[in-house]
Amino acid sequence: MADQLEVDSFRTSILYWIGVLEQMSNQQFVDETRGGKSDVSIWRTLSILSELSGLTVSELSRYTQIERTALSHLLTQMEKNGLVERRPRQGDRRVIEIHILEDGIATFQRMLPIRRAVFRRATDGVSEEELQGMMSTLHKLIDNLNTAGAAVSPSAGK
Repeated sequence: MADQLEVDSFRTSILYWIGVLEQMSNQQFVDETRGGKSDVSIWRTLSILSELSGLTVSELSRYTQIERTALSHLLTQMEKNGLVERRPRQGDRRVIEIHILEDGIATFQRMLPIRRAVFRRATDGVSEEELQGMMSTLHKLIDNLNTAGAAVSPSAGK
């Protein structure tokens, strides 16, 4: 059955529709922040650092799903804007950690209501039970893919 969903048509492809959902929600977020495409990457980075400040660039890259080189460039811009800073890890100065700053927290807090409004529109008419089932299913899909390679485990967010 699952093979049929991904083979017959893009119309029945779960992965296609997940991509459409992400693109549409990101576009609405950008439109409402009146920013640029980088706002999505900034949002993703700040939202993770608001919970897990002190990650290395490699760790942050895995969580954000932003390629390491692109993330380094983004972090340089975010550092210039006073949102984050790079600091040597205590006990091992060779390891550089990324920390969210007060302006980064404030920017995240300004973006949060916009992201939540987009989510509310997307989930209008969808029950909490359906959303929990969807989250559970997505975690299973990601866990299945993780068996083939290293990535962030959704259970880290549970």
